Amino acid sequence: MSDNGWDWFDAENETLSENGTDHWQACFDSDAGAKVLADLERHFLQTALGPDASTAAIWMREGKRALVLQIKRLAQGLKEV
Repeated sequence: MSDNGWDWFDAENETLSENGTDHWQACFDSDAGAKVLADLERHFLQTALGPDASTAAIWMREGKRALVLQIKRLAQGLKEV
């Protein structure tokens, strides 16, 4: 078990498809997958909360950002984002 608690999310434990990519790469390498990833980035990585955002809103936003960055990392073949 990893120290960060995300080991269940690691694609390296999964089998590769016939073309050598894993399921994350195969999903987000399609036109639709690229559009979904671009939408996620636009909504959660390229926007900011206002100055009067609550602590709960900031925590929720940071969790969403972390998830999008993890998806992006896995979709790029486990390269660092």
